[in-house]
Amino acid sequence: MEQSKVENLWNFSFILMLIINALVFIGFTMMTPILPKYTISLGATMSIAGLVAGIFAITSIIIRPFAGFSTDRFNKKHLLIVSTVFLAISALGLKISYNIYTLFFFRIVQGISFSVSVTVINALSTTYMPKERIGEGIGFMGLGYILATAISPNLGLQISARFGFKYVFYLSCIIVMIAAALMTMIPYNPPNKENLNVSKLHIKISDFFAKELIVFAVLACLFTFMNGVIGSFLALLGDERHISNIGYYFTVNAIVILIIRPLSGKLLDNKGLSVIAFPAFILAMAASLLLVISSSLWMILAVAVLYGIGQSSLSPALQATCVKKLGPSRVGIATSTYFIGYDAGQGLGPIIGGTIAGKFGLTSVFYICASLLFAGIVIYYLYTLNAKKTKSKIVSENLNNN
Repeated sequence: MEQSKVENLWNFSFILMLIINALVFIGFTMMTPILPKYTISLGATMSIAGLVAGIFAITSIIIRPFAGFSTDRFNKKHLLIVSTVFLAISALGLKISYNIYTLFFFRIVQGISFSVSVTVINALSTTYMPKERIGEGIGFMGLGYILATAISPNLGLQISARFGFKYVFYLSCIIVMIAAALMTMIPYNPPNKENLNVSKLHIKISDFFAKELIVFAVLACLFTFMNGVIGSFLALLGDERHISNIGYYFTVNAIVILIIRPLSGKLLDNKGLSVIAFPAFILAMAASLLLVISSSLWMILAVAVLYGIGQSSLSPALQATCVKKLGPSRVGIATSTYFIGYDAGQGLGPIIGGTIAGKFGLTSVFYICASLLFAGIVIYYLYTLNAKKTKSKIVSENLNNN
């Protein structure tokens, strides 16, 4: 199905891609909260448990460019089926890991297969969206992650507490395999450029990373740094400040994102990125500063709302902007470039945040988050100024030529 021929957003293929995306994220996020405990149960220290968590993000950053390269050159449907099967296998691999070395190995396999799966899902799904509704479509695709965040981590914790770690890994494997099976039902006619002979490929840097999108990757990194910090240290913050039930942050955050995200796509398509980017960074910065003084659950939930509005509006807007700027022929590279920045923020947040918290305390980490978000505002402002100057120069040259 060619994008130019898609007239209705809510077609069979798009709906099926929504389901597949949700299943992949549900299967993956189910394991996230139990992995530290599981790693320690194998005899690891807290630092090793953190490294096991971090190796996933590091692997994702390395693999993203190759995932985008492969997505634009090979059969997307076949690539997605293979990557989701390996993602399911990695869940079983984590279950049978009886030492740290095998655990590291299967976390790397998980990082590779998850990165490829998410990149291909995002790239392939755009072929089932009308061109003028890509922003809206990507917004809806992100709901899979939101749904997973809302229900899956708690489900994983409940299952592990009642029945043991192994059943979480079993269920994760089953869910992801269902996603792979559903992928076989997607109608897909690959363009002529796909299924190329690898030996005839001429590989360039631009095949892996779009330098013209670097500013958007940097913005994604600066914004998601805080998300990585919150995911890793919010529970510790609750213990330190004696805030009970702090896990409700994730539920409220997911609900806010669920409500706002579809609207952000329409706003991007109609008004452009600036209307979204500046408010999103300001709200996130306010949330990080509120975390500095939060002493009750209600203040934490206010953070969930503020940051959730920013997340739900900026993330799909940045991704859609990357896709629009490169066009349908390079959608894989556009997607992977965006996610390199996204993954970098998610990975650097816990690593840098943990180092800073160990020396200066958790509160100092949120000041760092606020500073990085302010830097994002400055960077995007300078980008828009430069874009306006470039546009004015082109218009002036055209007038002079005429």
